[in-house]
Amino acid sequence: MTQPAPAWLRELAAARAHYEETFGWPVAVQVGQRQLAVALGQVLDAITMPAGLADQVNQQLGIAMLSGPVIAHPDGGRWTFLTQAATMMRGDLVDGLDGREVRHAGAGAYTVVPTESGDGGWRWISEPRPHQMLPSAYAVIATARRLCAASAAA
Repeated sequence: MTQPAPAWLRELAAARAHYEETFGWPVAVQVGQRQLAVALGQVLDAITMPAGLADQVNQQLGIAMLSGPVIAHPDGGRWTFLTQAATMMRGDLVDGLDGREVRHAGAGAYTVVPTESGDGGWRWISEPRPHQMLPSAYAVIATARRLCAASAAA
């Protein structure tokens, strides 16, 4: 006799199907961690930075009508911007921002995406919307660079 899947696993499977059907994201269930992760490098990439800088970047992207999905990490200290895949990248996209703890995760990496239950502490700062164009990774990095340069000059 087989047992039905536990409720948490059924919830993850339903959330995975939602992300894949609604947004076309390549999402995987990480059973051991009881979370979902999206593969980066083909459909989307991710830019992670400290929450304080990320909040400013998110506000500026909103003003420029370039905002997209943003995820808060469980520690609350970092946010991740989901972006278009940076396919034509030369060199390191975040050169010069290492001291500001700005990181680009692209091909071969994964990032966690929140689920309804909020298990694990991952949560949406800005939820994705159907048919929403993701911001360019370059726009997110350029905005972070501009804000960092302005704070250094002040």
